[in-house]
Amino acid sequence: MDDDLEDDFEPLGSEEPDPLDADNFDAVDYINKQFPNQESLEGLSSFIGQLRQQEKQIEDGIRGAIRRQAAHGRRAQADLSDAKLAVRELFERIKAIRSKAEQSEELVSDVCRDIKSLDIAKRNLTLTVTALKRLVMLITALEQLRSTAECRHYEQAASLIHAVEELSRHFQELSHVARVADLLERKAAVLGDLKQQILDDYMCLHGGIGSATRQESLPEGWGVAAAKCVDALGPGMKREVVTQFCLRLLEGYKDIFQPPKEASGLETAERRFAWLKRTLREFDDKYKSQFPESWRVPCGLCDLFCHVTRQHLVEILDTSHHTVDPELMIRVLLKSIDFENELARKWSVEADQDQGEGYPGPSTSQLLLKYPDVLSSKAGGSGKVEALAPKVAKEEFAPRFRGIISECFDAYLSTWVKHEEKQLMEVLQNLTSADKMVGHDEDNDEDEDESLEPRYLYKSAPELFAAMKGSMNRCAGFSTHNTLFDIFQVFRKIITQYAGKLAGLLPGNGKKTLLDVAGVQAVCCVIGTAEYCDETLPQLEESLLKVISSDFQERIGFHEEQEILRNLVNRANDALVQSVSCSLDEAFGSMTGTNWAAFSQDVGDHSAFVGDISERLPKQFEPIARHLSKIHYRFFCDKFVQSFVARFVTEVHKCRKISEKGAQQLLLDTALIKTTLLEAPVIAGQGRQMPTAYSNYVLREMGKAEIILKVLSSPDVVDAASISAMLGESGADDPLVERLLALRASGDGSEAASGFPGLAATELQPP
Repeated sequence: MDDDLEDDFEPLGSEEPDPLDADNFDAVDYINKQFPNQESLEGLSSFIGQLRQQEKQIEDGIRGAIRRQAAHGRRAQADLSDAKLAVRELFERIKAIRSKAEQSEELVSDVCRDIKSLDIAKRNLTLTVTALKRLVMLITALEQLRSTAECRHYEQAASLIHAVEELSRHFQELSHVARVADLLERKAAVLGDLKQQILDDYMCLHGGIGSATRQESLPEGWGVAAAKCVDALGPGMKREVVTQFCLRLLEGYKDIFQPPKEASGLETAERRFAWLKRTLREFDDKYKSQFPESWRVPCGLCDLFCHVTRQHLVEILDTSHHTVDPELMIRVLLKSIDFENELARKWSVEADQDQGEGYPGPSTSQLLLKYPDVLSSKAGGSGKVEALAPKVAKEEFAPRFRGIISECFDAYLSTWVKHEEKQLMEVLQNLTSADKMVGHDEDNDEDEDESLEPRYLYKSAPELFAAMKGSMNRCAGFSTHNTLFDIFQVFRKIITQYAGKLAGLLPGNGKKTLLDVAGVQAVCCVIGTAEYCDETLPQLEESLLKVISSDFQERIGFHEEQEILRNLVNRANDALVQSVSCSLDEAFGSMTGTNWAAFSQDVGDHSAFVGDISERLPKQFEPIARHLSKIHYRFFCDKFVQSFVARFVTEVHKCRKISEKGAQQLLLDTALIKTTLLEAPVIAGQGRQMPTAYSNYVLREMGKAEIILKVLSSPDVVDAASISAMLGESGADDPLVERLLALRASGDGSEAASGFPGLAATELQPP
């Protein structure tokens, strides 16, 4: 709505909102509010008059607004026409300005093109003049360098070399031009002649034909000036001078020690190192003043000496390593390592960093050149030729001395390994041929941890391990790679051989032998020695892992040898068990020789064979308990009880027929034997109690034998079902039931029923 139209309607609602203007106007509701009751109808006429008056005002306002809107529309069209006309005039003016700008741009381009051509011509002219100046300077510098070199004015020549090199770099891109290429070739020839002349001057220091005359022609202090010239020629020239000079010094060394000369053998290795020390002292006295410290000529001499010595030793070892004394070879190797370490400490990179940086670059004021200002490609140069040339990084001459000689021995150390194996085998043979037992007695109140240590072992074991550790330490002093791994393989052979010699001290496999006290002591020493070796091998393995290269660590281990030693311990324990078992043969023979089927005596005291067993077991256990550690003594007791119970049941079945009273007597004897098995280890061990597991095992296994005898002594058992009921675990068809029926004197079994050795194997289990 137009602003004027809004102004016309504003008085109608300026005081408060008119309900008639509301969006949700409801006529009925509005009338009810105006006339809520009958009394209010009295003002109906006046209310209608007000509404008509208001309607008239609104119509008048609408007519006025329509008239004003029509007038404003005509005025807007006129303004729009004026604006379009002004825009057309503006476009015409812009087009005219653009045309004039294009004409001005063409004029400026013509002017700039001429200026650019003049600028390019000026720059090319400047470059040409500079190039000509540099060309003149290069020709002049080369001529001056040639003349100064002939006169051996090396200090001035050093300055000229810097200038020549700097100027030559500007013409490298023009080397395709014939005149420039000829000039560069001339420069290379002049520098080549200068290098050869300097080399000859340094070589004349050694003497020789014509060297005296040449030395007389050298000016005073030529060495310092020549060193500056060499530095100017670059690191390659310095290396060549040092190398040629040192090789000339080493000619005398080669004349003395070059194979196959008399002094070339390994036994003269110390003379080689002494020769170098003497030559270094001679260098300090005669030649040190002619060389700068930064050249490190003694270091270069040591490096070349090591390479020549390495080549000599390779030739010697290649032809004689099968016949050379291994101990001599190792002595030379160790001396070489010490010598290398000494050189590495003396000529380290840190020591090289302490040397001076050399002399400063020459100033352009020292050069008699026509255009010194064009030496630099940049304006405002510092005036130093050295500053204009690219900086050459200082060369660190620190060769790798460690291993430079000693590494040549690696390919020939197998001879020493074989020698070391032979030595260890001889040590093993000597130790075992006159071996002695060593040990100690334990107190009753000893700690449990100490009981793991063997009481007695052979003296050869610790001495053999000491010899192997010494061999390992010797090898680690010069090799931690293949050679040390080969020594580890030798150790495995030695341990296997030693285990074989210990096994030779035991009775033969499967052969039951009654051992005397000395035999028991020997078997116990085998157990203690094997246990000592088994516990010491991990320590030796750990020592090897600390020194050997990481490439071999995964292959280091004595697992197979430890298994051999543990099997040896088991065999030795079996030998002790068989020995004690053999001592009971007479007692068990008395048991099976008794006619138990006709036994009718009253059950009272124990049988004679039980007394024999009770008397023999403590005596047989006593030397074993005295010579074994607690843990191995308990292990022996466990194995013996397992074997004894199995044999006892077997011997019961060998009795053929057993009467009721005979079974009762055997039941009493079994109880006494059970007590003996519990007490004998304690008596032999001087009161040391056995673990509860041992007692439980004895009670459980002997209890099974007691059940069998109870079945045989029962007067009511007459059939398989009754026997199965008493046994509890066996069925009527169980072979054990049949065997028990055969044992009963009043049973239906065969009169010639024999023993059943398989019973023990089926009934008994180790604790």
